[in-house]
Amino acid sequence: MHIHLDADDFSRMPQNLRTQLLDWVFKTKHLQFERVPANLQREIKVPAKQLHIFEIPTQEENAEHSQVRLSQLFDAGITKKGMSVRVKLKREVAKKLQRDYINGLEISVKGTIVYNGEEFDKPSPLAAKINGWEYIEVKKDDKWVRLEELRKIWRKTNG
Repeated sequence: MHIHLDADDFSRMPQNLRTQLLDWVFKTKHLQFERVPANLQREIKVPAKQLHIFEIPTQEENAEHSQVRLSQLFDAGITKKGMSVRVKLKREVAKKLQRDYINGLEISVKGTIVYNGEEFDKPSPLAAKINGWEYIEVKKDDKWVRLEELRKIWRKTNG
């Protein structure tokens, strides 16, 4: 959630509402000021021009949305050099190419994936090179596991 209030918004706000709003903001630990309107600087003693109120994400929310590099999975021992990798293609692309996967990829000595001589530490740039990808799978313990599942394992232990 992001709330943006400028000096004009505060000037039109009834004093009682403005006071209650500021009291609530200061008492709420999960909210933080970015900037404060000039006409309120004396009231709340924070120099700035605008007030931005935004929720501070929890550690779990940050971990859930953080990008996890392939090399981080490797460094944590979740993936290993030589593990097979395949990319599942979207149905329409698979039908056109008459195959469901791009096979023959593997985890490199750096923990990345090499495709057509190019090294990838993130799945998105790899996906851009492989038009029509659905998801990436790594063969772990003789089972194909979606990369997103491996990232969840990493987030649980590193979040």
